[in-house]
Amino acid sequence: MKSLAAMLMAALLVVTASRASTGESPSSNTPSEYHFVDAEPSIDSLIEKFRHALETKDKQLLRQLRITRNEYLDLIMPGSVDEGQPRVTYNETAGNYFWGILNGKSIYIEANLLYDFGGKPLKVTSVEYRRGIKRYRDYTAYKQLMLTIDDGSGNPPEHMKIGSIAEINGQYKFISYVRE
Repeated sequence: MKSLAAMLMAALLVVTASRASTGESPSSNTPSEYHFVDAEPSIDSLIEKFRHALETKDKQLLRQLRITRNEYLDLIMPGSVDEGQPRVTYNETAGNYFWGILNGKSIYIEANLLYDFGGKPLKVTSVEYRRGIKRYRDYTAYKQLMLTIDDGSGNPPEHMKIGSIAEINGQYKFISYVRE
């Protein structure tokens, strides 16, 4: 089994090699033309569908509310730089690595969310962005949500920490459910 230091060094080499070039993504879509698949027109609508997915234990809907692999690789990764900066180009190995980590963690968190909250009547009473709102080159991130949830049981409301939301061209999807 590799040591932690060796695994961290390997990850650092992937990141260093992948950030070797900057410039426009080879994708033919420009950010102004880009649209998410199955996106919501507002954060409120996205959170309502998220709540509904948990309440009805709809694993497929929960997954659909997150960005796809292509959306991550074509928009989120290269556009996660400050406004006015050129997009970053990542090699295929780095893209697959970062998507694999993000998607894998989100899948496990989806299962935990369904286990902890699935099938219960839920009401979202407040939404906070623990890490604020940040405008990147190609999208706006609503970072690290904390939802206050009332399950109608009479118990004190619970605070659900989940990942971030991306907005592009008035469309909203979860980037992931990973809570930092």
